[in-house]
Amino acid sequence: MANPLLTNALDLANHTASGIWQKNIKSGIIGSLTPDDPQIMVGSTDFFTFTGTPKAELVGEGANKSSMDGTPVKKTSKTYKVQLTYRFSDEVRYADEEYRLRLMEALAGRIATGVSRAIDLVAIHGINPATGSVAASVADYITKSGNGTIINSTSATPEVDLDAAAAALQGYGYAATGIAMDPVYAGVLARTKKTNGDRVFPELGLGFNVDRIAGISAAVNNTVSGTAEGVASATGVGAIMADWNALKWGIARNVPLHLIEYGDPDGAGDLQRTNEIAIRAEVVFGYAILDDKAFAIIEQAQVSA
Repeated sequence: MANPLLTNALDLANHTASGIWQKNIKSGIIGSLTPDDPQIMVGSTDFFTFTGTPKAELVGEGANKSSMDGTPVKKTSKTYKVQLTYRFSDEVRYADEEYRLRLMEALAGRIATGVSRAIDLVAIHGINPATGSVAASVADYITKSGNGTIINSTSATPEVDLDAAAAALQGYGYAATGIAMDPVYAGVLARTKKTNGDRVFPELGLGFNVDRIAGISAAVNNTVSGTAEGVASATGVGAIMADWNALKWGIARNVPLHLIEYGDPDGAGDLQRTNEIAIRAEVVFGYAILDDKAFAIIEQAQVSA
């Protein structure tokens, strides 16, 4: 095979590691609970949605027809660029074919996971994944103040949280398609027991590898709380129950992988001086929240296991 480390442009998504790419890009909350929309374009994409239930009119013989109420609401997606840069010894370019292939597959998995987490963290919390701080450039996100319905929870009766979230969505005319949970919160639910000692949610097992709960899809990831980015104390989000069809997202540009041989691309020193190369991937993704009332956010100041 051609040496991918001797070229300066490689479409990672179509590389031999594309299976790893597809699996890891779907590993996040947004990717697993919401299908991606190929309409998302670089810059902005407009989506139109109607509120209320359409009511057809029964028309008598020779009777006049009236117009239907309902003005479409326009929501516009905004795109964001994220980048991941890795440094390697420049000797990897001349390694044997098997080594290079393993390296590219590992790199594909890490980049796809990083992009998947970025989509979650920006769309859910509006944060820059590298810093854990809310980014001024992110105009709208699920947990933004004033968005959604907030359920203040206590870990003593977490099953009540789900009832309250479902009731809130139903009150706004939405049906939940899935729930996103922080791993600690999923564990709390899994260990919740009835007075007779039986588990309330036996389908959760120990809280690992959860894909369904109470008849709806489920996904577990610490991007729900932002724990790994150090923002858990600020968000306190344990779970988000939603009609995830109210969120449109997609990758607006294919993933190019660039080999950088000269200069200081990341502030870590001159590549030629340190006998290194850098590999950088940049991804443009976008999303639009069609209606924040489609999201019920279960918040806890501290989730107790």
